[in-house]
Amino acid sequence: MGAALIGACIALGLGIVVGNAGAKAKRARLDYVRTKALVPSARKNAVAEGLKGLRIIATCAAVLIALGLAMNVIGQR
Repeated sequence: MGAALIGACIALGLGIVVGNAGAKAKRARLDYVRTKALVPSARKNAVAEGLKGLRIIATCAAVLIALGLAMNVIGQR
């Protein structure tokens, strides 16, 4: 009877450990699937924001170059 009780306690302990590991694996898989679904939209937003920033930089550079050329023309008169 003592050996059966010890075996039952070991089986119970292993069952708890394996059950917790299975639950962690299911949660990790669910997190992975959710994150993977968000990546394309996040990448699209990042590219759009980067292009918006480049557009602002290009506009500022064009304005500064135009002002520089205008000042050069005014200075030559």
